[in-house]
Amino acid sequence: MTGLINCREFFSLSLPHAERLFQKRRSRMDLLDDHIHAGVNFYATSQEIAREWQLMGEDKLEFEAAKKALAEEMENFNAEKQGLSWRVADAEGKLAKEKQVNANKQKEWEERAAHQKRESEYLQWIAKLQQLVTEKSAEVRLSEIIAEEANADSMWLLACGVPLIYY
Repeated sequence: MTGLINCREFFSLSLPHAERLFQKRRSRMDLLDDHIHAGVNFYATSQEIAREWQLMGEDKLEFEAAKKALAEEMENFNAEKQGLSWRVADAEGKLAKEKQVNANKQKEWEERAAHQKRESEYLQWIAKLQQLVTEKSAEVRLSEIIAEEANADSMWLLACGVPLIYY
């Protein structure tokens, strides 16, 4: 490969015979135009690929931020749920105390009526708190299911090479 003739012969023999004949018939300007068009197309394709990779990176960052926000929301919910559980336990303790007071003071009708009223209020309060805990648990489970499905779908799409674009 020291001479121009050897290089030209090597590259010309690397093409099929019909392609060599086709290229010989073409003018140098046509060949140069084809080369320039191929370079421009290659550059445009490279730019498109770079833009897609950038968008995929941005989508991944948005997904990670959403995942972090969901984790924080779940942590806040669990803290709220724990607080509600403590309030339920506190209310149950107060209910037990009220029942004890009612048992000790059955002789006095008026006091017993007042304690029964408080007892029913505590029962209603406990029922409301338990209903709130049940509703919050259902919301969290639904959020977890949606997050798991979105995570699985996104990972599958990313694994398949599909760029994710969010609007």
